[in-house]
Amino acid sequence: MTTRTTTEEPAGTSASTPPATASDLDGHEALVAAVADQVGRQLRALHSFKAQIARGESDVERAMHVVLYVLADVGPLRGSALAERLGTDPSTTSRQTGELMRRGLLRKLPDPDDGRASLLDVTGTGHEVVAQMKQRRHEHLARAVDGFSDEDLATFTALLSRFAGGLERARTDCLRTTTTAPGENA
Repeated sequence: MTTRTTTEEPAGTSASTPPATASDLDGHEALVAAVADQVGRQLRALHSFKAQIARGESDVERAMHVVLYVLADVGPLRGSALAERLGTDPSTTSRQTGELMRRGLLRKLPDPDDGRASLLDVTGTGHEVVAQMKQRRHEHLARAVDGFSDEDLATFTALLSRFAGGLERARTDCLRTTTTAPGENA
């Protein structure tokens, strides 16, 4: 890796070095920096895309859609496990799931492992809403990949799946390091 040098600044002034750009890095590090740039671009585009699709819905409704997607994909979960999976505060998740229950999209089931606890599950109506959202998403995303060959789509899907797995592992590692108390080993 190329090292960056800075000159000493007089006392009382800022001695900040601008962040390295892809052109300042060598080989693999430059490629990782390019991936980071493209992921940021992709996230901004997806955020805008999701907002456009959900136009007319409140931010709360868009956030609740994420709750429905997760529960529809993984099945019933305790509220705490759902909050952890979403990376949200349990009180936020509780408000969202409460509203989804009032709308008849979620229900509580007894936890077979602990009779005192309950699991959150998507209702039949909730599954219909998820199916409608996925259909709208698929219609719009079809435009984004228009012109991709079947081979391109297969490669793209495989790489996205691999990347998503890497993100999930990195998130787990990050959670592990941020929840370890000072002086403890992770």
